[in-house]
Amino acid sequence: MLPRVSELPERMKVLPRIPRLPLGCTLATTLALLLVPALLLRQFPRAQAIGLERLMANVSLLQSFRATPDRPVPALWQQRLGPPVAEKLWRFQTLTWWQFWDGQPDAQPYLALSARGLPAAMLRSVTVPPLLVGDLAIFPPDPVSREILRVQLQPQVRRSSGLRLRCLPRLERDQAVFWRPSGLGVLLGPLAPFLQNLQEGCLSLAIQGNGLLWSGEAASVEGMVLQLPLGGQPLLAPQIAPPASDVLLQVQGGSLEQLFSGLLARELIRQPLADRYGFGPQQLSLLRETPFQLVLRPRADEAFQASLELTVPIGNKEAEWKVALGRLADSLRKEGFRAAPGEAPGSAIWQRKDGAVVGGWQWQTTSRQLLLFLGPRPTPAVPYVPSSIETVGMVLRARPTALAERGLLPPDLPEVVKRSNWLWFTSAPVPGFGRTAALSRLQGSLVLLP
Repeated sequence: MLPRVSELPERMKVLPRIPRLPLGCTLATTLALLLVPALLLRQFPRAQAIGLERLMANVSLLQSFRATPDRPVPALWQQRLGPPVAEKLWRFQTLTWWQFWDGQPDAQPYLALSARGLPAAMLRSVTVPPLLVGDLAIFPPDPVSREILRVQLQPQVRRSSGLRLRCLPRLERDQAVFWRPSGLGVLLGPLAPFLQNLQEGCLSLAIQGNGLLWSGEAASVEGMVLQLPLGGQPLLAPQIAPPASDVLLQVQGGSLEQLFSGLLARELIRQPLADRYGFGPQQLSLLRETPFQLVLRPRADEAFQASLELTVPIGNKEAEWKVALGRLADSLRKEGFRAAPGEAPGSAIWQRKDGAVVGGWQWQTTSRQLLLFLGPRPTPAVPYVPSSIETVGMVLRARPTALAERGLLPPDLPEVVKRSNWLWFTSAPVPGFGRTAALSRLQGSLVLLP
């Protein structure tokens, strides 16, 4: 039987005191325990991270998905793995998976899964054997695509940095999408030059109710090295009101440079503007400095599916705008168009030889704004009220289903976008990177039809 404490000798009742470490040593030890593993992970990254980094450096579009075994098996899984294997793997999945495109013309998507725990017997039954990259098993659409990707995915000379480094943890754990210029070109088609400042980017995605939220960043050039802290912007609930019921698309921005920089950078566009329409360097500089509102509205007549309205505040640049419009009027007359009579001074309605109205411009003296339009004269025009968003960036509102019905959307846009009732999207320059939006913060949301 153990003795009671009272029966112990006095010298055994007092436990020896452990000496306290100085506060400085304690803090240093704690920081070491936290920082050393992080530094080691950065120096010797996870195999999965290595695989994703190599994909980000070579593919055009990369999208991550969380495990959702309670949902139906996606068609991509069945196509790449075969229905029996896809059904078994999908039912027991617990990890993130990915799909991506390699940027080749008419390319089909690849499927990427974490190679950890994949049964070897199942993989041997797949028609096209997977390509192992780091800790990823990549399932190509066909043997030729597999060989093309194998050549592309050579080991990287240097680690990712800047925007790609910020995107990597999103792609590993969350629903996210990463794109390079080739991916943006495929998705947007002829509209890609209008988003020149968003050449490479990353968005986090989240489903909310009957819609989708997104938030992230984009750079104006590919592979930009940025000294930015890790982490992204929080996903926000929609804060932008939908466009009016008779509006297909509404874009407002702090500078026309945001819309036209991609087009004006091309000599093939810039030279005819100067030669045929009198828009030389001085007039182009005026465009770059001007805030704007661009509106696309549906039309029921046979001549036009939609009409376009561009409203700009003239401020103290009225004389410069009148010179630019005078040059444009001379060019239109040379092209065979004629001005309709009876317009207010400075305003103009332009007609073809058969009398059909093709566009014009109108001075709005009360608001000191200029309205330019293609198609019939807007009656009335959508009012332009600048806000703090437009003065620093760009905000877009659209009705994709209505645009798709008229064939006005790029065909390769994701189906979830084309089936949305309306969406909004904002782009604002990150402070410290200049007004040219070398780095932009992006936010947006879409609402699906019931």
